[in-house]
Amino acid sequence: MKNLYTRLFAFFVVFNIFYVFAEDAQFNVNVTAAKHEKLKIKLIVVGKLSKKINPIIEVIKNDLAFSGQFDVIIAKDYCKKIDTKNDITAFFSADCRLGVFFTEEKRKKTIGCRLYDLEYAQMLKGFECNPEGKNVRAWAHTISDTIWPVLTNEQGFFSTKIAYCKKINRKHKKSYKHIYVADYDGSNEELLVSTPTVNITPRWNNDPANPLVFYSEHTNENVRLMVADMNRRRKIVSNFDGLNILSTFSPDGKKFAYCASRADGHCQIYFYDGELKRLTNQGNNISPTFADEGKTLYFCSDHLTGNPQIYKYDLESGQKERISSGGFAVSTSFCPKKELLAYSKMIKGLMQIFVYNPKTGIHEQLTFNHGNKDECSWSPCGNYLLFSVEHGVKSQLAVLNLLTRNISFITPKSADCYYPCWSPMYAQFPAIT
Repeated sequence: MKNLYTRLFAFFVVFNIFYVFAEDAQFNVNVTAAKHEKLKIKLIVVGKLSKKINPIIEVIKNDLAFSGQFDVIIAKDYCKKIDTKNDITAFFSADCRLGVFFTEEKRKKTIGCRLYDLEYAQMLKGFECNPEGKNVRAWAHTISDTIWPVLTNEQGFFSTKIAYCKKINRKHKKSYKHIYVADYDGSNEELLVSTPTVNITPRWNNDPANPLVFYSEHTNENVRLMVADMNRRRKIVSNFDGLNILSTFSPDGKKFAYCASRADGHCQIYFYDGELKRLTNQGNNISPTFADEGKTLYFCSDHLTGNPQIYKYDLESGQKERISSGGFAVSTSFCPKKELLAYSKMIKGLMQIFVYNPKTGIHEQLTFNHGNKDECSWSPCGNYLLFSVEHGVKSQLAVLNLLTRNISFITPKSADCYYPCWSPMYAQFPAIT
């Protein structure tokens, strides 16, 4: 059992034997894209700032600036009222013609939001937010998600969460790994699973009304598959001997796949669609991810070459096809929005992020800099890739902006974070209670 664990974790984690390190771990680089001037937006409060609106404005500012496309500023002066065009055009300047006005409707207990062309006092979008509960950040993210499509013609993603595991060191004792949940940008971190064990590879489900995190927990007997809800309640999902890891859901949430070794010496892909069946039979097979509305499953296998390669499995015909060659390719993640497959591949001793286009058959390398990049995960909008970057014995989470090709860290150097996973858009903001 111990030899199997060692072999498989070396296979799908790819941490220990391939490191080539840079001394400067705090990188923030532009990969390929040319720089473009940011569009300036003013956030303007109608009436004086209140305890309710002030923190909302700050979160919205950070949301709209996250993409790097906008320079977002909070107007120094508040707007007394919006009765005439002059009330709006007073905030126009040569370098800023977009403004968002926020009004606290105390009678309705709502927050009004109006997006204006400041030069012509033309309203582009107007709506009211009805804040429920005490989660001010959730209100702000909801407003940002509504504004975002008007500004960019893209789906908002600010109400999403990320899940990941963090190493917890203890003096003179074995370390733990706990599961955390945070906002899309790594802020507002909350502890979800804090058992005195090692918990890894969190994955979100695809039920819009019921956010759940599936993860694997090391026990004395095996590595079992678990699930936790946002109330921190946990249940066992799969408890076979050996490994039970790396779950994935189809876009409609009805199909499910994961990896299990069942203590027979190899890890195989198991698929559930009303009944559980095994899809693979040879070698080690890991990292399944659904595509084509659940008709296709991508995964990694070493059964032909000895090194993991990317495979495509047609769930209707049962046909399997290898789509990568050479190197060492792992950690698949498919984006339904962009119809692209992301994965990590060993290039000159370093794991780099690639994307594969099934329509063209083209593989494109996205990252080129130092640090091993692994466990990539797409944002629901398809414009960002979340992944871990390992330097030495430390690991941080980073986001690649596919619009600008900028890479930014979202967890601090002091934290040791692994296995990130970006949530889908849930009907309700998944706040942990």
